[in-house]
Amino acid sequence: MRKISIFAPLLVMAAVSCTNLGNVDYSAVNSDIFPKNEKDADAVVVGAAYSPFRSKSYVGLFTSAHDGIHIFSDMCTDIGTCRWQDSYWYNIITVNFNAEEKQGPVIIYNNYIRDITRMTNAISTIEALDIQENVKRFCIAQLRCGRGWLAYILYDMFGPLQLPTEEILANPASTAPIPRATKEQTVELIESDLLASIPELKVRYAYGDSDYGRFTKALAYTVLMKFYMHEGRWADAVKCGEILTSSEYGFSLEGEYAKIFSYDNQGNNETVWSCGCKHGENMQMWLSHVLPSDYPVENASLTRYNGYRIPWEFIDTFEPGDSRLKSICTEYTSTNKDNQVYNRENPGVGDTRLKLGALPVKYGEDPEQVGDGSGIDWIVFRYADILTLYAEALARNAGAVTAEAVDRLDEVRLRAGLGRYEVSDFPDLQKFLDAVLAERGHELWFEGCRRSDLIRHGKFVEYAKKYKHSTTAKEHMVLFPLPQEVISEGKGVVAQNEGY
Repeated sequence: MRKISIFAPLLVMAAVSCTNLGNVDYSAVNSDIFPKNEKDADAVVVGAAYSPFRSKSYVGLFTSAHDGIHIFSDMCTDIGTCRWQDSYWYNIITVNFNAEEKQGPVIIYNNYIRDITRMTNAISTIEALDIQENVKRFCIAQLRCGRGWLAYILYDMFGPLQLPTEEILANPASTAPIPRATKEQTVELIESDLLASIPELKVRYAYGDSDYGRFTKALAYTVLMKFYMHEGRWADAVKCGEILTSSEYGFSLEGEYAKIFSYDNQGNNETVWSCGCKHGENMQMWLSHVLPSDYPVENASLTRYNGYRIPWEFIDTFEPGDSRLKSICTEYTSTNKDNQVYNRENPGVGDTRLKLGALPVKYGEDPEQVGDGSGIDWIVFRYADILTLYAEALARNAGAVTAEAVDRLDEVRLRAGLGRYEVSDFPDLQKFLDAVLAERGHELWFEGCRRSDLIRHGKFVEYAKKYKHSTTAKEHMVLFPLPQEVISEGKGVVAQNEGY
């Protein structure tokens, strides 16, 4: 199976401080010899724009380990829990966020806020090169797409960002703390970057194409759609939905839910964008983080750490006959000598097997896997996500339940083997929005959507108290805290999020 290595960082410009975001070490880059040509320019782009968006073992925004944004985003909702009950997992699961934490959300800020600066500097570097204009525009478009996307991710998690000014960037030796931008400045950066990138990007790439894994128009519009939903700009979100569901983009739902995530069906027509995974370079560890050691597998070389679970209370919200339940293991026969059958009624001693919930299997096995790293691409965005968001945007924008909104939701329901909804099933808009929220939960579990969905629907804290039995969840926790070291280094210039 041929895969490119777009996620391997070829150039690293290292920032030396959390708050000195413009302080870049250029010693690793000799401008007299690098970059000079189009090949060099592409290396700059790959190193700056793509390196954050990886699923490489314990590295990258989409790692399947605890620092992956989709992991802790869902783990602090009704969808997820974890058998490992150390302080980190306990605080995430029970929604007890604090600025002193050294893993998860706060490390995300530390690790990736500086990448925004790296992309900004890379844009300036590319602009100064004497290369073909079309190549230059494509390079800059990738950098702006990456910067806009990363800025949106961090904005969704932390609110307004530290954004270095041109003056600060022009003085890399400065040690002055970088203040947080306003909400308006952050929003403007995100939107302008994503919109500016679209004209120069290709609609999508075919799986196996040498450029598969690069940013596309489809990716940029998907991020824009999520951003507009975050901001309550329903009409703009509808426009994105119209584009992404058009024949020009050509996405469609796979016939069977389980096949979306299988080894033999990577790059399928439902995939909008995925992290390319490859043995020895980029590997995702999903099944290894889920399966108990006595779970029956075809590939005995697959390491099983026995961690992630879906709470039984969430399983109870599925309708009977929902085919998506086939990707959630609610019962298995142990490979140990006793051949014990474990299920909800017989979960095993302690919390070692199914006591805390079912196994979110989702991804298929990689027959070539040895150890904990799978070469199956990690899907970041897919068409079902777009369809259900589109349904919500259509209804919110109209202020009423429309036939088109219901039809879009039904596309996903019918694939799951469920009955069709009719407009008459919803006496008011809220009933439909509740149905969309439920459908997205059942469709997109552990794909990093649930936290944002619950916040947008005004139910994040409510669900934390109801389903996670949190006694610490507060309204201000719709945002994570900035790391305390960032606040300390900020010397009063960098303000902490309210409530922390």
